[in-house]
Amino acid sequence: MTRIIDGDSVVVKRGEKYIEIRLYGIDSPEWKQHSSGMSREFIKNLIYKKKVRVISLYHDSYGRLVALIEHDGQDINGDMIKAGMAWVYPKYCRKTVCREWSENQVKAKNEGRGLWSEDDPLSPWQWKRMHHR
Repeated sequence: MTRIIDGDSVVVKRGEKYIEIRLYGIDSPEWKQHSSGMSREFIKNLIYKKKVRVISLYHDSYGRLVALIEHDGQDINGDMIKAGMAWVYPKYCRKTVCREWSENQVKAKNEGRGLWSEDDPLSPWQWKRMHHR
């Protein structure tokens, strides 16, 4: 892992190539949104400068590789949800694992973990709608 862009986007080096990866099925706070730094720091602590396994799924409309990421057998996408550092992205999360992630999101919310420590955190897709008009 060579660079952390934010809580749901990273750059990995494969051979001599640098590849931007969008973590499948999750959405973390936007740069100017409250909790974005916390989310970015969390994923940085999990995988920065560590060897990760990238499970490629597809390329999005921005040309980024959308993937599941694992480190030492850990589901990093799911860990972001468990810790309350990202939302399950209902518009794009369609795999079987999304059910488990959704359950973990409810637990994180009920326990006030991460961004759920705020009274009513605004999802990134809602935040974008409000700020990009």
